[in-house]
Amino acid sequence: MLTPIHLEKETLTIQSFEALDFQRWSEMVEDVYALLSDNQALKYLPFKRLHSVNDADLWLKNALISLHCGRKYLHFIRTKSNGRIIGFIDIISPGLAKEHYQLQQYPYFIEFCIKTEYSQKKLMSSLLPDFLDSLRNQQVGEIAAVINRQNIAAKKLLARSGFTYCKLFDVGQDIYQFSAGQVKVA
Repeated sequence: MLTPIHLEKETLTIQSFEALDFQRWSEMVEDVYALLSDNQALKYLPFKRLHSVNDADLWLKNALISLHCGRKYLHFIRTKSNGRIIGFIDIISPGLAKEHYQLQQYPYFIEFCIKTEYSQKKLMSSLLPDFLDSLRNQQVGEIAAVINRQNIAAKKLLARSGFTYCKLFDVGQDIYQFSAGQVKVA
């Protein structure tokens, strides 16, 4: 099982669930609902859309259970000033990927999403390489991402972070594979 990652940046924190989250659960539900109902943030992730605050509550509960079962490792991107969730990075275990995809091999998959008002600030360009370094330090094997072919910004981010095109995933998406030696400085 992976150890949840905790990274501190100047104005942001990346972390998984913590004990304090139970005291601010309703605020987290609101933040997740705002993120996963934002049309622009979900332009290439329409299947992630939540339709109600209750959906967001269930989504968070499932993420917490999945974390403790070692199936998915959700990490929140939070502002340091007020602790609000502005995005997430999720790691999907090979076992969970095997339940949903038919592939020759099953790496860890990474997914990410950030609120629209933060998307043009290149935050993910500074966060993702450090996050990947933390994963490598845990001796994680292969890491991959499935990206919508039309999502040029995500493809550029992955390329700058050390991912290269691997193969076609389905009619609209491709798989990118992480190669530690490929990291490019922006």
